[in-house]
Amino acid sequence: MSKAHFTPVHPGEVLQDEIEEIGLTQSALAKHIGVLPKTINEICRCKRGISVEMAMKLSKALGGSPQFWLNLQNNWEISQLNETVFENIHPIAA
Repeated sequence: MSKAHFTPVHPGEVLQDEIEEIGLTQSALAKHIGVLPKTINEICRCKRGISVEMAMKLSKALGGSPQFWLNLQNNWEISQLNETVFENIHPIAA
């Protein structure tokens, strides 16, 4: 696996920046999209990831695409892998 040329950030950091930029509170966003405030808070504190459903809700509320949020989540998860765990897996010879 090649190293990415960027530093992945947790989607919660991006979400926190987004809601601050538009002058919204975590609680107000939670109420608007129909989730518990705790859920938004945990995402913003990088304690919870973004699900497909949450990506769609954030997309509808904040604009952009659900893929944007899911790409952030996937890039974050990949960046957290310990690649040494997979060193003994080699390509299958065809």
